[in-house]
Amino acid sequence: MTHITDIPSLPDVLPPSRRYDRLAVFFHWSVFLLIALAYAAVELKGNFAKGTPPRALAMAVHEWAGVMVLGLALPRLLWRLLRGAPAPEPGRRLMQLAGEAMHWVLYLFILAQPLLGLLAINAGGHLLALPQLGIEIPALVGADPALKDTVKEIHETLGTAFYLVIGLHAMAALFHHYMLGDNTLRRMLR
Repeated sequence: MTHITDIPSLPDVLPPSRRYDRLAVFFHWSVFLLIALAYAAVELKGNFAKGTPPRALAMAVHEWAGVMVLGLALPRLLWRLLRGAPAPEPGRRLMQLAGEAMHWVLYLFILAQPLLGLLAINAGGHLLALPQLGIEIPALVGADPALKDTVKEIHETLGTAFYLVIGLHAMAALFHHYMLGDNTLRRMLR
């Protein structure tokens, strides 16, 4: 069985036209790490009592990781629209269409989740700020408790659904690598 550590270097396997460029790879893995950080922080938050500094820190990490995802999502999406993606690996058309659809669903999530989080914060009457650095994200909406509750519920529900989408994406990459033996996973490694 081939292990991911056994993958030959990309120049030996794929020509540049068949893989993602360095900027696309940077965007992909940076957003992945920030999303993992956001999920880890929000999960850790539940281990601390309300009003405690560790809980506030976990929530701040979650919020700022989300804003950074949004900050990278916009240029990532623009890069994808301008640059496109490498042609899919040869295979069934239905699998290629499913892969393309999955990528657009992922883009939707990485744009919607941080925006919903910011809306919930603002509707709760707060700004996302780092006063020590003089950074403050302008409010998107004014304080509105009913809106806050609705948006927060949508944000949390989509956050749970995002686990499934991320899992499917990762499983598809591993399926392509280990079961089909194609270069789908290798195209995103540098």
